[in-house]
Amino acid sequence: KIGEALQINTSIQTLDVSHNRMSDVGAAAISECLKTNNTLQELNISKNEITNNSLMKIGEALQLNTSLQILDVSHIRISDDGAAAISECLKKNETLQELKISENNITSNGLIKIGE
Repeated sequence: KIGEALQINTSIQTLDVSHNRMSDVGAAAISECLKTNNTLQELNISKNEITNNSLMKIGEALQLNTSLQILDVSHIRISDDGAAAISECLKKNETLQELKISENNITSNGLIKIGE
């Protein structure tokens, strides 16, 4: 339901759903809203049970998003595959200014991909 609400939202700029045991289902809903929402500026999905697959969907959505400036995906066990998804999003997204990725399973190879 939160994903549906955010698709038509015109006022919420910050969404913090950290520490909620959110799974891939919730992350998929959020990724759908990111494709069309143009008011959300900060999203914190840290410390949830999201997999690399969901992060890939979020990365795809961020390629279309024109408002998000801060994304916190720390403490969700992202691996190099998730880092690769973030890397692809960063190549096309022009608004993201701050990315928080601490406490994940990203190796130096994954960090290099993000930096490319």
